[in-house]
Amino acid sequence: MFKSVLFAAAAGLAFSVFADDVKASAEYPEFYNGDSTKGIDFVQSIKVLAPRYCSNVKGDVTVVFEAKGMTRVLARCWRAGGEWGEDAVLADIQLGADARGEFVFHADEFPAGPTTIRLQAIDGKGHQDYCELQLFNLGGVSWKQGIPKSDPPGAKGMKLVFKDDFDGPLSISPDGRGARYAAHKTGGGDFSGWPFSDPDGDCLPFGQQGTYLRIHASKPYGTNGRTGILSSIRSDGTGVAVPVPAYFECRLMCHSAPGSWGAFWTLTKGTIGMSKDDPKFEATKNAGCDELDVIECYGGYGPRNPNHGGRYGVTTHWWGQKDMGEAPHAFPDAQKMAGGSTWSWTFHTYGLAITETDTVYYFDDVEVLRHPTGPVTKSQDTWFLINYAIAGISGWPYDVERYGNESDMWVDWVRVYCGKELPKDFGEIPVTGVKGTIGVSFTSGKKDDSVLREWDIAGDNARAQSNWNNVRVSGGAKEGQLRDTSGAATSAWVALGKGAEYEQCEGWGFGGADFRLHRGALRNAPFAVSSVPFEKYDLVVHLGAGVNGWKGDVVLLNRSGEEIAARAVNFGWIGDGRYVEATREKGTDSDKADCMVVFRGLTEREFAVRAIHRDGKGSASITGFQLVPAK
Repeated sequence: MFKSVLFAAAAGLAFSVFADDVKASAEYPEFYNGDSTKGIDFVQSIKVLAPRYCSNVKGDVTVVFEAKGMTRVLARCWRAGGEWGEDAVLADIQLGADARGEFVFHADEFPAGPTTIRLQAIDGKGHQDYCELQLFNLGGVSWKQGIPKSDPPGAKGMKLVFKDDFDGPLSISPDGRGARYAAHKTGGGDFSGWPFSDPDGDCLPFGQQGTYLRIHASKPYGTNGRTGILSSIRSDGTGVAVPVPAYFECRLMCHSAPGSWGAFWTLTKGTIGMSKDDPKFEATKNAGCDELDVIECYGGYGPRNPNHGGRYGVTTHWWGQKDMGEAPHAFPDAQKMAGGSTWSWTFHTYGLAITETDTVYYFDDVEVLRHPTGPVTKSQDTWFLINYAIAGISGWPYDVERYGNESDMWVDWVRVYCGKELPKDFGEIPVTGVKGTIGVSFTSGKKDDSVLREWDIAGDNARAQSNWNNVRVSGGAKEGQLRDTSGAATSAWVALGKGAEYEQCEGWGFGGADFRLHRGALRNAPFAVSSVPFEKYDLVVHLGAGVNGWKGDVVLLNRSGEEIAARAVNFGWIGDGRYVEATREKGTDSDKADCMVVFRGLTEREFAVRAIHRDGKGSASITGFQLVPAK
């Protein structure tokens, strides 16, 4: 018995193949619709030799490829034109004996930013291959970039409460502290086969290019791979989460590679950020969770792959809830809407409206699924996630080697609407510690473990802050304006004294950002601060030392070099990461170990600080300082 397999959607070529009947793939039954031979005619043949996958291009670009065993290759790319754009044929090449071909891609004629060139090949014997060459067009035509001025129809009657155009510096931290997004699934449960990474982790999964967010999946030799996810709430429950009625919307483009799994989706908040002493905790914990998948991009063609043909997944999950019936789902055919393109060819907008009665999913403002809103969604706030998973908990096969083990998901923008009144500071990044505090950490100036990232929160208890200023120890040069814990520029400047040297100190029990603060240090010279912006403030000086520790004095001087105050310090191995304040008078010794000095109630606009070494061991080092406005 034979069956005919027809694949035309990906590139406009109609190819057929007859093959012995085989069992249907069990991986993606929703895409197979009972077709037991779907995808078996694909053989991996196309190899792009230039330009490099995921690279930048501009102007006229020669695309060079080989497709061994194939006789014909068609190349296409989506371009601007009309309301939705149009598909353009770049080349239709008959291959010779060497199976090599090339054509010129006139990048300036195509949309600026993320671009996908699609190559499809046949061998004349019933086999085919499909390859997507992702590029970033540095030139080109500006087309439908950025958040539109108009509100989407699905958000009618609601107010815009959050938006991110990704046209500036990214704000991402591992758990969301000090930043807009968390880099892991808040509440736990990271699910990608290539792990979701911290923003500064190996292979740097997050980037901002042009006006877009880039989530870059990569797997260098010898690693497990890295990719990224953004969660709109932090580990403490703060962030972007809204009650019904609400509307969520994201414009994105993903890569169709075997195992690629991009998504924009929402979850109900549950107990994230709740105290276990809250009377509602147990009831909330037992209520279950609603997951609303606005789009799941299941990539890849060939045996055991979705062979999506332009479709994507829209699914509702009622986790931990009985008697809810079958979860509503749909697999919209994007190529039958919006001009005939799909999620890996060009950008589209994916929306979700949630009201007290209905939950409605949209593709470019066209409704694709509707169902009654679940009880958990009605009673809890909803937050969003954007991720690019590679394979993962599903166990689906993946193969990104043909793309050099690199693949991109691009996000143009995301926005959230709500029909209820929210706090005035909704969506803002919380300021840690005392508002306005200025923190400086002395570093080597290299990207090492003495450099604090903008989202790193370090310092003792109520004085802990983010947005530390990393000041390179470089022999007395004026280092420039200092920013405060909100990231805003201030009038304060810092300079290092003559003979300043950098020292790498020990961590003495600290971890994370506090370890970074106490890792790098200034020694053998004072530091000076000018133009302090506060009428009254406390000065916190953080200390460090090498393996031998040190005894000495931390001395505060006015602009004339006269001593204002001093504290005796016995730096020792505290060991458990506590911030212990030195309180003894200058020149005295004690067995008590200290790691910081606090000068309170200062009014000087300019001052200097020097650490004086007294015991002949180790070195006297200052790892950083803070100017804390007095209450």
